[in-house]
Amino acid sequence: MKDSSQVRKWARGELVPSQPARTRLSFAYDTLRIIEASEGRRTAEAWAMAVNPRLNYDTPIKAIREDRFRETAAAADALVEEAFDG
Repeated sequence: MKDSSQVRKWARGELVPSQPARTRLSFAYDTLRIIEASEGRRTAEAWAMAVNPRLNYDTPIKAIREDRFRETAAAADALVEEAFDG
């Protein structure tokens, strides 16, 4: 998404997101909720915006935008699993 005003329009019901956008939003929401449950909200937010070596040094947000769901899910799982191992 290139225009943040779209999100406001979606929230107000003025615009309906496309199916690909709904898929990305749903995946991002579910993934971040899992991280938040394990690590907390601030960690989930930071993880979403930080470059990640498991994503070829892209951010999870960019990977989701590029529909790299499997790769992003694996990076999120690694974060949560490392938290439980440590």
